[in-house]
Parts: sequence; structure tokens; C-alpha cells
Amino acid sequence: SVRHNSVNACLMPVCAADQCAVITVEGIGSVKRGLHPVQQRMYELHGSQCGFCTPGIVMALYTLYRNSPKATSAEIEEHMDGNLCRCTGYRPILDAA
Repeated sequence: SVRHNSVNACLMPVCAADQCAVITVEGIGSVKRGLHPVQQRMYELHGSQCGFCTPGIVMALYTLYRNSPKATSAEIEEHMDGNLCRCTGYRPILDAA
């Protein structure tokens, strides 16, 4: 079975990705190919302001979406643990999730 995990690229040694498929925020969707539903909701519900934290938050939500498409609000909040945003106050991000 396929299991999706989001990781902090700055903290994961490249050798730890051996035998793994690596998907980046650019790989799940783009303006040219069409946005992934997570990206589209972040856009529509103003879940991003400065954009610094957006890729990590999108990938965290993407992995949750892939592993648990029917996640509860509590599961979403728990899964977002470790993603820091200094601009939005999290409400728009959680609304997008």
C-alpha cells in the first residue's frame, strides 16, 4: 500500500529518500496543468498571504487528503501541527482544509 508522508526538506537527509517517490508542491498541480483541490481551496479561501509557509501547509494537507480523505476538523488541526504561519492567524487555512 502507498503511504504519503510530509517531511521537512531541510531536516531530511537525501539518502533517506532512497526507494521513495518524492512529490513537491509544484508536482501536485500548477496554473498551467490545473491546481490540486488543496491548492485551489487555499487560493479561493485566502489561505495564503505572504506565501512563505504555503508550500509546507499545502503538502501537509495534501498528505492528509491522500491518507484520510474524510478527516475530521480535529484530525486536520492535529496534522497541521508544526506548520507555522505568521500572517493568516490559521482561520483561512483551516477553512480551506
